[in-house]
Amino acid sequence: MAEQKTLTVGLIGCGDISRSHLKTYQALGLKCVAMCDLDTSRVESRKEQFSMDDADVMTDYEELVKRDDIDIVTVATPVAMHAPMTIAALRAGKHVACEKPSTLDINENRQIIEEADKARKNVIFFSSRMRTGAATLAKRYVDDGDVGDIYRVAVQYFRNRGRPGVDIIKDARWFANKKLAGGGIMMDMGQYFMDCVLNLTGWPTIESVAASTWKGFPHDLPDDVVYDVDEHATIFARAGACTFTFDYANISNHKPVRRIMILGTKGGILMDDDYFKYYAEKGPWQQMEHTTGWRDKTGGGDNAYAQLMKAVRGEPNDHGTTPRQALAITELTQMAYRSDAEKREVKRTEL
Repeated sequence: MAEQKTLTVGLIGCGDISRSHLKTYQALGLKCVAMCDLDTSRVESRKEQFSMDDADVMTDYEELVKRDDIDIVTVATPVAMHAPMTIAALRAGKHVACEKPSTLDINENRQIIEEADKARKNVIFFSSRMRTGAATLAKRYVDDGDVGDIYRVAVQYFRNRGRPGVDIIKDARWFANKKLAGGGIMMDMGQYFMDCVLNLTGWPTIESVAASTWKGFPHDLPDDVVYDVDEHATIFARAGACTFTFDYANISNHKPVRRIMILGTKGGILMDDDYFKYYAEKGPWQQMEHTTGWRDKTGGGDNAYAQLMKAVRGEPNDHGTTPRQALAITELTQMAYRSDAEKREVKRTEL
């Protein structure tokens, strides 16, 4: 068998999340040939941390994407730059691995779809990080028909204190600014859960959304720092015969919770960080419960890159969050924010 070509990558953005990408490069055999950031000290720090002496230091992402020695461009910047950088990379003929959330609005998602189709290049977004772990087993149950027709999905995710840019990752103040981040908990952790359950249920079309958000916990941010993103979000979404609810908080007087419930006509699934349970009847009133601590321990980021590498090489793959799936997530998010602002249920046809 012929030896596979080593795929090369250029990294744009050397902030906190870049550590995860650099670890994956080394784990999967991707060669990082260039690293770009407006702050060259951050590039130098990452080069030293990961012993990447051969990687070039750059400050202009437009020059990076034009390089002939790069196969894949990683975009690991604040959300506001995701679409411009992804589109620039596609126009330069590169495959793209972009952080989540994918974009600030659906028009940017549509532009990415158009450019990806035109360039015939692969794009993934890292909202797919939660497709491993217990979700791997849940997907098997759903695909094998053990759940039946799914009519109800509920997600609950609470942190007791964990506002990015405020309580954690304090050097990334952009998380607190809606113009740069797009929103708060709904855009940050919220889109991971949206991707997870929409992927498990076959990506049904979300037809309408009713939602509310809340913000009001005290903070110690300087007066000149913008803080206008949601701390709590509650979403009710309709998709045909299935109802989805999402309840998120990145700060709350509550113990940490991470729970997904999927109910179908043949079985039900409950899963969180500690357990996976499948419920079914083997006859009237004969409730069966199957519990396991098994987890797919493949890292979500590692899996996304591994599937992208297969796609680049033309091999069968279970693609990460695609541009069209990312559009569906943005649609759900935008309907929720609009519903909150207008205090009414919003239909997808209104977007």
